[in-house]
Amino acid sequence: MKLFSTLFKIFKARKLEKQLTDSLCQYKANEEKYVTMSLDALKRLNDEELFDATFARLERKASRFDELSDALDTFNDAQKAFYSLYLLELEVNNGGLCQYFVNSSRATAPYVSDAMATVGAHEHKALFDGFITRNNIDLTDLSSFKIEDVEEFEERMERYPFDEYDDAFYDFEPLQVYLEKFARAKTDELY
Repeated sequence: MKLFSTLFKIFKARKLEKQLTDSLCQYKANEEKYVTMSLDALKRLNDEELFDATFARLERKASRFDELSDALDTFNDAQKAFYSLYLLELEVNNGGLCQYFVNSSRATAPYVSDAMATVGAHEHKALFDGFITRNNIDLTDLSSFKIEDVEEFEERMERYPFDEYDDAFYDFEPLQVYLEKFARAKTDELY
């Protein structure tokens, strides 16, 4: 019976590995398709695909630079707004606001509040602005969030009430909902 259980676990692990591999391959194929699409073809995508295409195109543009701040300097206002909020939501959903600040994504922090206003995410804006104000965080100098190891991450987690922010963030409508509408309305500016 133990042999059967072990074989079943191996089968499940290989099946999951195949699903992840297939998913990654599909993502890569879509990414290549999205970055080469014409503006007319992009406009024909459904909202979720346009959201994915927008990120793929901006990520490709950003990847040409060693520093995210240098890439952001080449983005127009619509691109900065989309990319900043995409990265914020990605980081907060993956590990919380503290993760956003300790990772290179923090370079987008000076643009987040205005971006939230631009896309109409007013609850998110109030939450973000309130957190920044209450904790006296200077968005123009986030160097104190740089970390080298897990212990430093844990120290940063204790410095501010990140869990409160994260819990409230998760109760709001996802930023993706706002970004899908924004991408549809600003397709010309995003490409």
